[in-house]
Amino acid sequence: MWWRSILKTHTVFNNLFVSAYAQCLTINSFNFVTRHPVSRSFSSNACECTIGDVIDQWSRRFESEGITEPVESIEHIVAHVIGTKKITDILNVRNDRLNESQINKLESLCECRLSRMPVQYIIGEWDFRDITVKLVPPIFIPRPETEILVDFVLKRLNSLQLDSCEILEIGCGSGAISLALAHACKKVHNVIKCTAIDASPYACDLTVINRDKLNLTNQITVVHAALKSDATVEVFKTLNGASDVDLNSKLFNFVVSNPPYVPTKDIPKLQPEIRIYEDLRALDGGDDGLKVIKPLLKYTAKVLKPGGHLFLEVDPTHPEYIQFFTNKYPDFKLHHEHTYKDFCNNDRFVEIVKTV
Repeated sequence: MWWRSILKTHTVFNNLFVSAYAQCLTINSFNFVTRHPVSRSFSSNACECTIGDVIDQWSRRFESEGITEPVESIEHIVAHVIGTKKITDILNVRNDRLNESQINKLESLCECRLSRMPVQYIIGEWDFRDITVKLVPPIFIPRPETEILVDFVLKRLNSLQLDSCEILEIGCGSGAISLALAHACKKVHNVIKCTAIDASPYACDLTVINRDKLNLTNQITVVHAALKSDATVEVFKTLNGASDVDLNSKLFNFVVSNPPYVPTKDIPKLQPEIRIYEDLRALDGGDDGLKVIKPLLKYTAKVLKPGGHLFLEVDPTHPEYIQFFTNKYPDFKLHHEHTYKDFCNNDRFVEIVKTV
């Protein structure tokens, strides 16, 4: 199929982009990604403009070029350039002026945005719940909706009042889910241990960086491993010298995952920011979007402790199938507990319980 050639090409591009990205953010000219030269009149008068003027001018430029969320994009870039993490702080400095170095940096980053690079990659980090994670392409960018998934896991964890808890995250990406869970439980003195796995070595390395930055080394083990179609996990490497773990026999209280669930035919319909820069393997769920979810359900049936919980983020069409699956295969002892809504009132999160 024609869209499969897109995925193959994108995989090659991802491998090249990892190294190219580092070089991109250290230079002022982004010629390899941009076809939108900076307006010379804007550049020459930039020192005379206030921050408010800069935001207004670039937001109009973004909007004219079809950039999504034009105002938010430039506000995040400006906040990054002036060294603040809060967009609200910009309100207090709209009448200030940028120096020449800041102007050059801002214009370079704006050129990246014109080339549809996501803001999260441009500024190199993003807030997720109450933590900040480092982000680099093509590692999957955590979405706001996934914060809801974390909230449901924490709510269930607190209701069970476990003295200790073993959590497995399948497909950790930047590590946002495991990091947010461990960080939240550390504050309330719950003892949890997270094992975060991903098939991408780049994702595992990024998770380690974010874990260490948040001082969660003792709470999170990162493993380069892949869930296979036969519902087993193949381990390639356990990072940072942690002891080897048999992920096909170890039991967990919780399994959490935001797996690839976009049907392959829908991949070309995604925004350019996603198609060009993010790893489509973290999104592509096969013909029906269930390519990973089906073996994940079977694998979870083996590694969940009795009374344990599986939380999944899925496509709105998937909860019905998941409920069908749990009813069709009673030997797996998986019970569909609940389906939760996302911000747009779509069925997005599924909770499953391993029965005794």
